[in-house]
Amino acid sequence: MNKRKGLLKFFVLCFCRPGNRIYLFFHFVKTIQLINLIMKKLFLISAALVWMGCVASQELKPIELLQPDKTRGLPVMQALSVKASVREYSKKPLELQDLSDLVWAANGINRPDDGKRTASSALNAQDVDIYVIMENGVYLYNATKRVLDPVVAGDYRSTVGKTDAPVTLVLISDITRFRFGEDMQRTAWANIDAGIVSQNISLFCAATGLKTCPKAGFPGMDKLREALKLQTTQYVILNHPVGYEKE
Repeated sequence: MNKRKGLLKFFVLCFCRPGNRIYLFFHFVKTIQLINLIMKKLFLISAALVWMGCVASQELKPIELLQPDKTRGLPVMQALSVKASVREYSKKPLELQDLSDLVWAANGINRPDDGKRTASSALNAQDVDIYVIMENGVYLYNATKRVLDPVVAGDYRSTVGKTDAPVTLVLISDITRFRFGEDMQRTAWANIDAGIVSQNISLFCAATGLKTCPKAGFPGMDKLREALKLQTTQYVILNHPVGYEKE
């Protein structure tokens, strides 16, 4: 009982004296202001996260590719005679047929019965994936479905170096697809397999009038790996800017 009377007396003294009322009112206002500030910041953070999520997904839709035109282009010997590395390109976007034929020639399925590719690979591991970088985002070539699957929205062309090419093909090998072998051996196979895909790209471009140049440099490697969410077993090996001849 005495404790209750003591608490009641303390409460009356705190809230009934004019000075204490002003002091408590002042801190009450400050507390409300602080809560409002925190709520405002939380709202802004939430809005930013929602916006970032929208940008990340930004309605990048799959690109349905066309059947490859297997009748086009120069004969092999003529294509070899004009094959050259070119580093300047028109900014004109690639036509869908050209893009479709390009990725098919690079590493498409040319024997549908057993799923084998235009580019051979060690142990038929088919370890090389082709990521297609364009102005609006990055896509992954799905040879089985003949489609470019969206990976991430945004312009990542600078990660492979300055270029005006509308398309850059990035060759990435997943060494876990090799059925056996130490990492050193698998890495050697990965580099060879990527080189075969690279030659397909160069030969196709020479035969069809497109321009390209194989490159091993990736000034934005860390940014690219993070954007593509690559695993440590996925090796970024080469890239091919591709475009029409610069006028």
